[in-house]
Amino acid sequence: MIADLKPYPEYKESGLPWLGRVPRHWHQRRMKFLFSERVQKGFQDEPLLAATQSKGVVRKEDYGSRTVTATKDFHLLKLVEQGDFVISLRSFEGGLEVAHCRGIISPAYTILKPSREATEGYYSRFFKSPDFIRSLTLFVTGIREGQNIDYERLSRAYMPLPPEDEQVAISRFLDWANGRLEWAIRAKRKVIALLNEQKQAIIHRAVTRGLDPNVPLKPSGIPWLGDIPQHWQVRRLKSLCQFVTSGSRGWARYYADAGMVFLRIGNISTTSIDLRLKRISYVTPPSGAEGERTRALPNDLLLSITAQIGAVGVVPNGLGEAFVNQHTALIRLRTERSLPRWVAYGLLSKFGKDQCRLMTNGGTKVGLTLDDVRCLFVLLPPPDEQVRLVAAIETKTRALDIAISRLEREIELLREYRTRLVADVVTGKLDVRAAVAKLPDETDDLEPLDDADELAEGDENEEREGFDEVTEGAEA
Repeated sequence: MIADLKPYPEYKESGLPWLGRVPRHWHQRRMKFLFSERVQKGFQDEPLLAATQSKGVVRKEDYGSRTVTATKDFHLLKLVEQGDFVISLRSFEGGLEVAHCRGIISPAYTILKPSREATEGYYSRFFKSPDFIRSLTLFVTGIREGQNIDYERLSRAYMPLPPEDEQVAISRFLDWANGRLEWAIRAKRKVIALLNEQKQAIIHRAVTRGLDPNVPLKPSGIPWLGDIPQHWQVRRLKSLCQFVTSGSRGWARYYADAGMVFLRIGNISTTSIDLRLKRISYVTPPSGAEGERTRALPNDLLLSITAQIGAVGVVPNGLGEAFVNQHTALIRLRTERSLPRWVAYGLLSKFGKDQCRLMTNGGTKVGLTLDDVRCLFVLLPPPDEQVRLVAAIETKTRALDIAISRLEREIELLREYRTRLVADVVTGKLDVRAAVAKLPDETDDLEPLDDADELAEGDENEEREGFDEVTEGAEA
């Protein structure tokens, strides 16, 4: 049905370079007539909200620990009603976010109340379309030029306005289409999960027992681990390190389109020790900026200490000048005693993840401290055996990695197709009216992908510096 979609029979010029032609029968309205600004404060008993690019505006308590919690001045936070839209500090990256519940949010954000003409289903998708997001660069202002959207400018801009019944039809069609694409994506992710389980079993066996099934064993001294090869040592990570540190706060002001690499949680993984470098952020810090100590060198280990605790990676050769952000521990080993990739595999294994889980009280503690990191156990064979074990792990998991990479690429293509489909439908490039008439009365209610999985795999919505949403009262 998707493949049968055709353009509308007649078009007209919208007069907006970023939008181009629109169906002839569509109207256009200034933003201020479609969405009025809501400025209501003094609702301190309402729940705190978080504006996220992946889930929209949701209760902070439902989003987890990736937001900063307001500690005072709740009466100054702005009221948001279900169905409102929020212009956040990152809207120029990910569009405007629709609110799924009532609550209060940072006064730094602009809250938009839709008029009767503007249906949530249509505009929640239009505001996330690439064409609209690119247009937001026309409406930036302030001392943080390019990062804050000036609603006064945006309110004067024209927006497309399909007939109300057509807005509903577009929303219904995209619900149906997204359900099918989501099902395909989830099916591939399930296969990836099974392949990663096989990979994890290979790694865990290698880092806790080695290659020789007949090797003499001894008690490890760690009750939940059991026996290990007799000639291996159990060491604390701190005894193998030159130092352990983490990135500095406040480096968001140094972001740039080019410069030095800025390594974040999205660049490390829970399933591989190789960094995910498809999406890289850059910084241009001034000379002598606090944080020079967090310069990453080849063979340094990176360990996530907040979201996706325990994700680990090894800094490769050829990366160039690089720094780490505040949510990542930088571990520099004494390489004469331990092979970085061996230690990384130990941290990546079930043995390493179990330690991180226990140190965070099963997930109830917000994150790992640097002292926690220093106290992690490492199983240490002789150096030459570490080399052989790493080579064996990578030989046995190579075919699995190839299969995983192929499936991830297929998922990426499905997401790109979904993004383009939504953009073409909400901007009137494709006519869905006939297709909607053929849809069954009930569409499948498919469960969306888990956001934690998205983040673990380096999702583009992973936080840059800090969090998706900041609710700091009057200080925001």
